Amino acid sequence: MKKRIMSLGVVAVLAALLAMGCGVNKATETTSGETASEDYQYVSAAETVEIAKSGSGHVLDVREWSNYVEGRVVNSEWCPIFPLEEVSLAEDMTTYAEKYLNDGESIYIICNSGQRGAVKTTEVLIEAGIDTSLIYTVEGGAKALAEEKDALTANRAEESIDWQEVTAEETLENRDAQVIDVRDDKNYAEGHLADSIHQDLTEIEDPAAQTAMYDFAGKELDQSKPVYFLCYSGNKCAKTAISVLKDAGFDVENLFIIEQGAKNSVIKEAFVSN
Repeated sequence: MKKRIMSLGVVAVLAALLAMGCGVNKATETTSGETASEDYQYVSAAETVEIAKSGSGHVLDVREWSNYVEGRVVNSEWCPIFPLEEVSLAEDMTTYAEKYLNDGESIYIICNSGQRGAVKTTEVLIEAGIDTSLIYTVEGGAKALAEEKDALTANRAEESIDWQEVTAEETLENRDAQVIDVRDDKNYAEGHLADSIHQDLTEIEDPAAQTAMYDFAGKELDQSKPVYFLCYSGNKCAKTAISVLKDAGFDVENLFIIEQGAKNSVIKEAFVSN
């Protein structure tokens, strides 16, 4: 499944990779011509897609949001390391690694080209206590994935997330919940829940719409309170919103889809109009 890069040790490997722009694609040799011990590891773009589909490891995308939102591997996890000089991103990644990645599962790093971002991420993961044998770089990064058919997508509705639903009755009773209506302007104006907040996400694969939801969540929503999503039927729009909020740092256990969405008779009866 994997192609390994041989080195004398983690520190030496990282230094060498940085010096060469991380573009190493075959085993290195010692000065005596002998192959060094195995440490730095690569995995192909095609294998990465299959790993993500099977859920057999953490596929970690470390690109900037603007690149990531344009096309990502289904079931990948987003934790940016770019810009590389931004110290807070390394700190955030350390926290993320300690909380979500230190479970014994392998980690497959996607950066722009499998170079500098992968090296920096590897450094951070090692410092966070991740076993080096569990860390892989996706060879060629997102550039290689873009050449694989359907490897990168903006569709988030097929994620392997434990989608949770909430009933209409619970929605109307829970005054602490933040209700987000993700339907279009026309449908929202014709009828919506009185205390709901409108954020159109009907163009579910539009990077701009996903970015707007991401920005909205960061500015307007309280991560400590439950979030209920209302869409047309309780399906793709709400699921897309949950996936975006997961990237924004929200706990998926606090995110819910209102059953049947706007088709629910109880919800319809509670609608008010502009």
